[in-house]
Amino acid sequence: MSEAAIIGVDWGSSSMRAMRVGPAGTILDVRRADDGVFTGNGDFETRLRAHLGAWLSDRPALPLILCGMIGSDRGWCRAGYAAAPAGLSDLANALTVPAFDGVARIVPGVSYSHGDEAEVMPGEETLVMGFLAQTGLADARLCLPGTHSKWICVRRGGIEGFRTYMTGELRALLLQNGALATGVVQEASSHAFIQGMQASGSALSRGLFQARARRLLGALRAEWTASFVSGVLIGHEIASETGEADMSVPLFVLARDALARDYALALAQADVSHTVIDPEPLAALGLLRIARQAGLA
Repeated sequence: MSEAAIIGVDWGSSSMRAMRVGPAGTILDVRRADDGVFTGNGDFETRLRAHLGAWLSDRPALPLILCGMIGSDRGWCRAGYAAAPAGLSDLANALTVPAFDGVARIVPGVSYSHGDEAEVMPGEETLVMGFLAQTGLADARLCLPGTHSKWICVRRGGIEGFRTYMTGELRALLLQNGALATGVVQEASSHAFIQGMQASGSALSRGLFQARARRLLGALRAEWTASFVSGVLIGHEIASETGEADMSVPLFVLARDALARDYALALAQADVSHTVIDPEPLAALGLLRIARQAGLA
């Protein structure tokens, strides 16, 4: 087990992923659990020890670097936010130390303020640092789909600003409760997804109601409701982000599986050039970069 450089933990609201990371940023071993910050009962130290097990027996102890909601106001301890523009050194210089044998550090999130706008990200900053290391780019536009989708402007190797869309959370709430819930098993449909995108050009709430009206009138199959709703929400998100964007800066979508397919389809329909990158290895690489910048690995 001595070949690992750090232990990295990406601990979000609904799940956690622990990784033994090698000196090149590769994931040597991984442990996953549906044990998110919001789903447990606190006592993060006990839970972390249970998940890591024998990994903690290495001597000397490996640096333990955590990111995500574990550093939020509902996490182990508040890691705060580095104000954008924020780069690697800003994150490394603001690590928080929880009470855990002296080897654990929590990466701060990033905040962004512009006029009346206010934004926070707890965890995505680590993916950005991994993306920069993997691609060697200094300037890019990044789309990170998810429960709270992030659109991030990267300039000169740092996070210059970003915007958040509650796309994934709204989708889940709309399909579980209220007028758009169907009670039937959903099927993916690119046809219904594109229909939803086309309906997203009107006011968002009006476009969403089309899922119910079309279903009742026989123009939309009940099992395609989720795809239609996804098309409305993602279409609205992409229209908001690409209307005035600097198209000379390359756009990358950090996603996999269904999210990657949906966003790639939506961007293609909007005639927006982009590249999809698998985010799976990026957190490990980003955590290693931050640990090295802080002199821990």
